[in-house]
Amino acid sequence: MRSSRSLSRTVMEMVSDGDLPSGTKMPTVRAVAKALGMSAASVAVAWRELVDWRVFETNRRGGTVVLGPPLAPRATRFDVMMRASEGIPFNLGHLTPDRAILPPMGPALLAVSQSAELNDQAPTPISTALRRAIEPIWPFTPNYLLAAHGGIAALEMALATSVRPGDRVIIETPTVSRILDILESIGARPVPIDYREDGPDLQQLAQALKTRPAAFVYQPIGNHPTGFSISQNWSTEAAKLLRDVRIPIIELVQTVLMHKQPWLSLGSHLPHAVVHIQSYNFFFGSDLRVGIAGGSDYYIDRMWQQLTFSSRWVSRVLQDALAFQLTDAEAQRHLERFIDTCRQRRNAFVLALRNVGFVLPETDAPPIWLPVSDEYIATNQMSARGVVVHPGSYFSPEPLASDHVLLNGTILAEGFEDMAQQLSRAADTRGPRGPMG
Repeated sequence: MRSSRSLSRTVMEMVSDGDLPSGTKMPTVRAVAKALGMSAASVAVAWRELVDWRVFETNRRGGTVVLGPPLAPRATRFDVMMRASEGIPFNLGHLTPDRAILPPMGPALLAVSQSAELNDQAPTPISTALRRAIEPIWPFTPNYLLAAHGGIAALEMALATSVRPGDRVIIETPTVSRILDILESIGARPVPIDYREDGPDLQQLAQALKTRPAAFVYQPIGNHPTGFSISQNWSTEAAKLLRDVRIPIIELVQTVLMHKQPWLSLGSHLPHAVVHIQSYNFFFGSDLRVGIAGGSDYYIDRMWQQLTFSSRWVSRVLQDALAFQLTDAEAQRHLERFIDTCRQRRNAFVLALRNVGFVLPETDAPPIWLPVSDEYIATNQMSARGVVVHPGSYFSPEPLASDHVLLNGTILAEGFEDMAQQLSRAADTRGPRGPMG
């Protein structure tokens, strides 16, 4: 054995072949090092890699034990949420639009079929039409724009090209569950800070920066799941904290068009460091899945270079279809009707929930972050009634101060009072009803 990697690969093969069955207690690092003529440090590195791959489990008293063959990394929280929804008629938890009211896609696809750039073999980070549509509504002047296969895909690329295993990444809490899954797949360690009503806690952010993080990830507009957005004062003060910090500031916005402009971003202060990501599939459906990253030319060019290793750049058909939906006059009318309907539904649902005793903050994002006495009792009771809601623990790397469940406020078309009554019974009316822990 010449290196830690050769040792870890050999052990993985032995476990997969059954030579080291599950439950086998491994010798100490020092014993292995002596037997193989390796340094103890190299063996320790191999053991850590095997723990990361869930081949080994190590604890102080029991030593190191074989768990089983290496498992492919998976989005654990997303997988659990999808499986929890199987067989349940009504999904009130997922942030997905009502397909019945989505703007039509036909005119956009017909229009882009006539594009002069169609089938051009030379890939570009973003099509001409989409750039022209996006630049006027971007919250700051971006140095670079890149189209990706959705906002989460852009976020994953931004992290994968800037963060290594073992790095610390500052995140807001609660946050998008996919962010937690992506950090786990990279092997990065989240450093959570609380999201207040005007943005992530600045005192906690200052402390977190002392841990020498590799990135800061947060949602400036419509935090999922709380719905909160940053204030102008938060933006100014956060920029002072981050001005001399050499890390990417990754901003994710999932439902930007639901929020009234002006949209705030740290890119207005720190364009060289910010990767601002917007997703649009909530407004046009999952098959028009295009996200856009705009901001730092340094960090976003790294993302583009990653795409050029294969043909993973976004089809101009999708890019130009999104551009059409954002600029065509008739498409704009359809989009406005969709947004108005979503807002009316959410307002009616929030009113019904307040009428049965819930105290909810004023936000304009699709999610409703509902306080409950016990999230697991609430989710189980609603599942028994044929309704999916998601427990708040899926959205934080550590226990939250109080229990919540997540609701999509835009999916329910009628029966708001009845659903509010069901949620009230599931939440236990004797429990606390504060807006957010």
